[in-house]
Amino acid sequence: MNNNDYIFNLKVQKIDQICLFELTWGKGQRLNAQINYPPVLTQLYQDWRRAYLNFYRSENMRGRTVDGGVAKLTVDWHAELVKAETKFMYEFHRWLRSAELYEIRAQIAQTSQQFSKDNPDTNIAIQIFLTCAPLELDRFPWEAWELGNEFATNEAIQIIRTPLNISTESQDKRQGRPRILAILGDDTGLNFKAEKEALKSLMRIADVEFAGWQPQYTAAQVIQEITEAIADERGWDVLFFAGHSNETEMTGGELGIAPDVSISIKEIAPHLSAAKKHGLQVAIFNSCSGLSIADALIDLGFGQVVVMREPIHNSVAQGFMVRFLQGLAKHLDVYESLIEARQFLRMDKSHTYPSSYLVPSLFCHPGAELYRIPAFRWQQRLRQSIPNRLEAIALALSLSLGFLVPVQELLLEARVLTQSVYRNVTAQIPTEQAPPVALVQIDTESLYRAQMPNTQILPLNRSYISKLVDSTRKLKASVVGLDFIFDTPQKDPASADRDLGKAVSQAVDANMWLMLAAVLEENREVGANEALEINKWDWTLQGYIDAYPNFVEVPDAQQDCRKTCPFAYLLSLVYLAKDEIEGFPQPNTNRQQNLRAEVLDIIQKHNKPGNLSALSQWRSPFGLQPILDYSIPPKQVYQTIPAWQLIEQPDINKFPLMSKQVVLIAVGSDERLGIAPGQSDRAPSPAAISYWTQQQWLTGGETLAYMVHHFLTKRLVIPIPDIWMIGIAIIFGKITVFIIKNQSRLSLSRRRQIMAGSIGAVTLYGIGGLQLYISGAILLPWFLPSAVFLAYVLPATRRNNHA
Repeated sequence: MNNNDYIFNLKVQKIDQICLFELTWGKGQRLNAQINYPPVLTQLYQDWRRAYLNFYRSENMRGRTVDGGVAKLTVDWHAELVKAETKFMYEFHRWLRSAELYEIRAQIAQTSQQFSKDNPDTNIAIQIFLTCAPLELDRFPWEAWELGNEFATNEAIQIIRTPLNISTESQDKRQGRPRILAILGDDTGLNFKAEKEALKSLMRIADVEFAGWQPQYTAAQVIQEITEAIADERGWDVLFFAGHSNETEMTGGELGIAPDVSISIKEIAPHLSAAKKHGLQVAIFNSCSGLSIADALIDLGFGQVVVMREPIHNSVAQGFMVRFLQGLAKHLDVYESLIEARQFLRMDKSHTYPSSYLVPSLFCHPGAELYRIPAFRWQQRLRQSIPNRLEAIALALSLSLGFLVPVQELLLEARVLTQSVYRNVTAQIPTEQAPPVALVQIDTESLYRAQMPNTQILPLNRSYISKLVDSTRKLKASVVGLDFIFDTPQKDPASADRDLGKAVSQAVDANMWLMLAAVLEENREVGANEALEINKWDWTLQGYIDAYPNFVEVPDAQQDCRKTCPFAYLLSLVYLAKDEIEGFPQPNTNRQQNLRAEVLDIIQKHNKPGNLSALSQWRSPFGLQPILDYSIPPKQVYQTIPAWQLIEQPDINKFPLMSKQVVLIAVGSDERLGIAPGQSDRAPSPAAISYWTQQQWLTGGETLAYMVHHFLTKRLVIPIPDIWMIGIAIIFGKITVFIIKNQSRLSLSRRRQIMAGSIGAVTLYGIGGLQLYISGAILLPWFLPSAVFLAYVLPATRRNNHA
């Protein structure tokens, strides 16, 4: 539906006792109707006008002369006016509901309903530009025509008057801060105080200047000041006049600008034309009998003119204009402001000012856009940022999903899988000569070869672990982590703790850095018990293995790593420190000082550039926790060594890299191995791991190996939260929607271009995010932000096309 489809032109002409109604719209559509004019309407209007003038009294009218004579004190003119209005409006509505006009009424109502259905998010209303001839018809209150009631439609239908003859096109709006010229004319018997205050209240959003009569001015000086102000080259947006005025047949109406001094519209037409060229859009005449004034100004090319068709009482004029200006101050357009003011008179002042709501009218140039004082830029942006119904649904759904942990885990897994495919397709897999971690796994075959009874599998026989420690010592491993908790004595076999203690002591005396696992409990670590004589904290290390799935466990910024420290982090620090710090202490069983505290003190004092300083001083930006980067194939992260192979073949030639790797000894994916009965130390493999290896399970030891790899290679990928990117997507979406709405009607090809461009932008964002993940170690979420962006933009193209 284009602009012309919801703009009607209705021409009503009276020829003798016949009225011709002609409705035109769209691309040449036309309806005609012919209806008898009831002569009683003219008599009822005259009765109403007589009662109206007598009720309000001539001395307080904003006009020079008043018909109807002087009211008799014995007549209740309030009752007479109410009665006259009721009779006149009843007959007027009955005439407009005639069967001859049914098709016209139905067409307007049907278009209004269809437009509202097609454009639920717009506040544009159906407009009827009404032209009446002769003047007798123009005096009737056509604005009160209840067009929608018959068809039970509540959609807005705007009835706007337009003159029969218009010789000049409308002018474009001026740019810059709104400017209002207020001309205050002859105030004999009147009071402009309320209007002055209402105009001054607009000064916060517009420049308001006053001109007009002053007691010290001569008639010539008043005329000069007014004409010069009107033609000011800076231009005006709104011209306001308050004072006395009257209709004239040939001169376009006259304005009382000083006591006993009037000026006609024809006399100031050149100045008004100059003002129009400088951007003047709206003229508001808060004075009497303005029909000829409106016709003359619209003919000059003015966009909108507000007038009173009848004489108007001073108090009514003040009340109306205060409400009207308040509407403009709220950035309503001229029509909306007029309706608010009329409703105020009709609902709030119906007893005090009866029939006054029937008097104001808006005349419009058909080619002009209804004027409103533009909001401040930040106010416009604020209003435009408020989501509509569809946007609100998309926003609420995306934010809800953004806070749901299961959904976030699913989206992260899909994102890392996509990253794995992208890395593989673009050949951006790391090419280190050897993985930095050697992962010794006690798998099912190792248990079988050891002929270990089920009673010694959980908890795992510590004598078997001691054999693995001995083997790593023989292979000259320098940094070894044991992913086991030794918090209670082992009774089966009873010698297991002694065997493990002996293996640990021998490894430490061979200068091996040994780290044992612990778990967090109330801000302290619970790990190996020194009473078991397996180890001493003066010559072994300990770190906790608790971690969130899919995330790298980093030190808590609020905790001292001397008390609680992540297992993989501390293991990596020691590995780097022993090579970078000259004179770094060596572990041995003769030490008398807590090893972890001493190591961390030395590392803290080390300030030479290098991998160690980068790791020890690293802090998570904005408290965001890095993720485990499963887009790197496991074979690039760790070398898998079955435990049985290490025990049976502890040959340095078979494992030549172990002396240069961090060695992790952990359980494999055998379901019998774990932390406690029924709690195996494994989880289903992430989709990215399955992509690389097709394995079904991922063990705790493998996640620790990934953490160590990330610390040693400075591969700490920071995930940007979905909520952040959804917020950015909303901003870009709203900006795009604003650009779309400011365009004229979109053609089908243009609409497809915008849709393709939006989808292309989302695709480029996704590809850019994939590369940024690899190059910058930053994970940008894609699905939810992209969905929100498209939910904002794509419906806007359809709405614009309908408009």
